[in-house]
Formats: sequence, structure tokens, C-alpha cells
Amino acid sequence: MFCYKLPCGDFQTLTKMTETGITFDPPVYEQRYCAAIQVLEDVRWSKQIKKVVEFGCAEMRFFQLMRRIETIENIVLVDIDEPLLRKNSTSVDPLVSDYIRRREAPLSVQILQGSVADSSEELRDTDAVIALELIEHVYDDVLAKIPSNVFGFMQPKLVVFSTPNSDYNVIFTRFNPLLPNGFRHDDHKFEWTREEFKSWCLGIVEKYPNYMFSLMGVGDPPKDLESVGHVSQIAIFVRKDFLELQLENPLVTTPKLNEESTPYKLIHSVDYPFYVDTRTEKEKLWTEVQIELQRFKRIANSSENEQDSYQDAYKMPVTLLLDRLHHMGATKEVLLELLRENEIKTDEECVIIEDSDEESQWSDPYALSERLSQDVVLTDQEQGEECWDLNPVS
Repeated sequence: MFCYKLPCGDFQTLTKMTETGITFDPPVYEQRYCAAIQVLEDVRWSKQIKKVVEFGCAEMRFFQLMRRIETIENIVLVDIDEPLLRKNSTSVDPLVSDYIRRREAPLSVQILQGSVADSSEELRDTDAVIALELIEHVYDDVLAKIPSNVFGFMQPKLVVFSTPNSDYNVIFTRFNPLLPNGFRHDDHKFEWTREEFKSWCLGIVEKYPNYMFSLMGVGDPPKDLESVGHVSQIAIFVRKDFLELQLENPLVTTPKLNEESTPYKLIHSVDYPFYVDTRTEKEKLWTEVQIELQRFKRIANSSENEQDSYQDAYKMPVTLLLDRLHHMGATKEVLLELLRENEIKTDEECVIIEDSDEESQWSDPYALSERLSQDVVLTDQEQGEECWDLNPVS
């Protein structure tokens, strides 16, 4: 095991118990989603998480958060329920706003019908696996095959499992009895205590020693009842090479498919629009210089209008311009050379921006408009198109 803390720290949540029941703010399913997103965005490995497979994707709700991670380029959504997948397949399609403000990297999405227990060609080269509240819905024969498929065949860098914590059920039964099957949900095949979940995780890392795991949870217990733990328990498995540790066994370059596995069926696929920047680094820098000079002149003009006076030219300190272009690795020498090439006047310490200059001063208005389009602010109507239904799920 290893100790893992969420990159953004603990959630600000509220668990409230009244005479009639217990409530969680925000809902526990949202807390699970937020925890999983933080794990995917952890700077220790986020840049190397290009392909993510979510097992048990159901209504595609977690996808709506995951797709916003710019470094992810391939999302594979897998569920056994084909009618459910077909019903919700179009919910992964790009929105109008995705065409207005395009991603900076490609994103390919596939919806597949298949079992988490079966290996399939589409699962190769997976970097991260997410399975939230899934394992408690499968029978023992499927559960027994999950580790070999995920850790043996897929060999991802990162795996996140979550499942209900049955230790917490003593609180729920204060208000309502469990369902006739003895669990919280009528499709649950089991609900594990924290020790049972830990034992399952220990069995995985014993068989697949290239991994270590850490346990956490979401859905805090009420005050003075902390001994029951969290409503939902989470296991985070990380491959040792991403913890700067040596692998126990070499990775299998081309793992073999299980001959007994049923191939996955493609239900729907879509590619998201993204912005392809074909400019050279010098052209990119010049576009940013133009933006900063125009921004400086606009602010200066606004200030002058308040004073009811005008200037023929404005001087922007070179140090200020350099500070704003620091993220692009600009140096003073490169910047001054670029300004000279584009006939922008300078003195020893300032860039001279003439008030009479119009768009003709800027040599690449098309590139400039492309760059400015990245800063589009959506209208209220467009923002509304980005909303999606988030009803609690089991």
C-alpha cells in the first residue's frame, strides 16, 4: 500500500442526519466523480494519461467531466447493457460550444458493449481504468476475472475502483430497512466491509506486484459515528514505475487475448473538433505580441478617455511585455528582433505603439483572429447547452 492524498485536498462536504434520514451535500455520486477526476488530473501522471477506459459507464455522466481534461485523447466507454448504451449514445456527441471553442488536442470517443471480464482489442494501450460502483453489480465468476483483464491484459498506469462500504449500512437501517436482498440496491450481488475490500485489493497486488494501492472514501459519516467509515470506498491502483519505483516484472509487450472472451461490439464513435496550429514558434510568438500590444493600447485608451485627453503614441515597457510572454519562453533579444522585423518602433526600454496604427500594422490578422477565438465567452444560451442531467445513481 501507499499513502495517497487528492491533489486539491479534501472536499468541503456536509453530512446531515435528521429524524427522518441522512443527506449528503454534495451528493455522494458527485463526490465520487470529483475524486476520480482529481486522480486523473494528478500532475504526477496526467500528461501520460492519453487513453481512459470507463467500465460500467451507464448513462455517460462521468464522461461529461472526463472529456474536459485536455490531455486525454481517447475515451472508451464500456457497459454490458446494450439497450442502455444505445439510448444514451448521442450524449457523448460534441456540443455547439465544442465547435466554437475547440480543444487543443484530439479526442476520440468509442461506446462499446461488452463485459469488464473480457479482454478485447479495443482495450489495448490503455493508460487509466475507471470503474465507479461497478464490481458490486457482477456475479462471482465475472468478479474473479476482472483482475486478470485489467491488471494482466490491459496493464494500465492507473486504476480507480469504487464500491459501497457495508459498514455504513448500520446508519441507513436506522431510518429504513435494507432491500429484500440485504443490500442498498436491488441489483447488488454483494456489499463489502472495508476489510473485505482491502483484502480484495491485497489479493490483486499480490498477484500483480507491479502495482500498489491506496484506500480512501467519499461520503463522510455523521459526527460521533466516524467508526463506520465513508459511504463509498475507493481504491486507487498505480503502477510502480509512476511512483518512481522499479517494476517487479517486465510489462508484456503484446498481451494475448483470452480465448474465452467475447469480442466487444461498437455502438457509437465520434471524434471531437480540435484546433490544429500549423504556425511556427516564431509566428505563434508574433501573434501573442500583437495581442499584448493591442491590449495595452486598449487599456491606455480607456484611461485617456476618462481623462478626456489623448496621446499620439503609447509606450509599453519591454519588461512588461516579456513578463506576459514568459510562458512562451520569449527572451529580450528574440522579442526585440521580432519587433524590428515587423517594423514596430522601440526605444531603449519601451515598445512604441502609435495611436494611428490600425489593423494594417498587424501582419497576420487571420492568425490573430484564430488566437482570439480561443478566448470566446459563451452566451447564457450556449452555456445552457453544456448542462447535463445529474440525477443520483447507485
